[in-house]
Amino acid sequence: MVSPLALEQHLRRAVHDRVAPAVAFGLSVGDAPPLLLRSGRLTHLPDAGPLEADTPFDLASLTKPLTTVTWVLRLVTQGRLDLEAPIGRFIAVTDPRLAEAPVWRLLSHTTGLPAHREYFRGLLPRARATGDFAGARATVSRMVTGTVLEAAPGARETYSDLGFLLLERVAEAVDAPLADAWRALPLHGEGALHFRPLGRADHRPPDAACAATELCPLRGRLVQGEVHDENAWVCGGVAGHAGLFGRLSDVVEFGRAVVAGWHGTDDRLGISREVWRLATAARWLHPAGTRVLGWDTPSPGQSTAGRFFGPDTIGHLGFTGTSLWIDLPRAVVMVLLTNRVCPTRTNIGIRALRPALHDAAWDTVAERDGRV
Repeated sequence: MVSPLALEQHLRRAVHDRVAPAVAFGLSVGDAPPLLLRSGRLTHLPDAGPLEADTPFDLASLTKPLTTVTWVLRLVTQGRLDLEAPIGRFIAVTDPRLAEAPVWRLLSHTTGLPAHREYFRGLLPRARATGDFAGARATVSRMVTGTVLEAAPGARETYSDLGFLLLERVAEAVDAPLADAWRALPLHGEGALHFRPLGRADHRPPDAACAATELCPLRGRLVQGEVHDENAWVCGGVAGHAGLFGRLSDVVEFGRAVVAGWHGTDDRLGISREVWRLATAARWLHPAGTRVLGWDTPSPGQSTAGRFFGPDTIGHLGFTGTSLWIDLPRAVVMVLLTNRVCPTRTNIGIRALRPALHDAAWDTVAERDGRV
């Protein structure tokens, strides 16, 4: 690699331009030690502490591939879950079309489910007042299994948190509750990739070691050290679509493990090379979509991944300002972690930062043939 100076300048400029108070970027190429860069402070407040190497970020929807997809593909590798089996074999759902749809449609976001439902609207006040997250979680489960499809399975690709709430329940039906199962997943645990479950009382001070997210009007405070996503919050901080926290080094190491698994050189994630190749194959792509099983691929034209990732690339974004992109054949991993929703989710400067930073990072990748 050449000097990371240009990347450091991108990060400092992003903080200066208030794209986010904290910006961290990781680049891994092959087996070489990864490049880990950071800039900024934990919150938007003038007295906020600096972003440190061990600062946990709310990873938002990176929870999907880092936890739920990994969990499901491990079960597939173990022969405990058949992706072609109908969803209704594992959980009771109201819509018969959804019951008959294969499990893999939850992973590819082609069930016809709505993109989102604000389940928390009627649940958050009581959960905030009483700490009864178990009751709220049970209510969310009833509502999501009772959801009626907006389109026939396979008719469209619609990125859906609801699908991953259901996928969580499918995996639980053959394994254990997510709150227990995630601890068995490699690279997960306290201090590494981890959930931050909420207790019965919601009166503890913010965790000042974490990068803050939003000044949340519903919770009446700056959210720091607890999940930003409101549906995940009312579920007690542990959910199949959001809730995972991690440091930059944790997410980069996960990306490296994915590369190793796809190449068949290391199965530390517990997923076979055959299952990795199956899950990332183009056969799953909807004619008007970009998603394989649990992962996105670069969009044609203007992609958040930038211009240089190859055709066998997988990745994912998170609402709080996070992303992970992996060029599988070339073993290139890029991770961007920010808290761009601090203090407000209306800040969309991340949209320009993502592709620009990724393109700049490719300029630091030394390929054997001298080309990216």
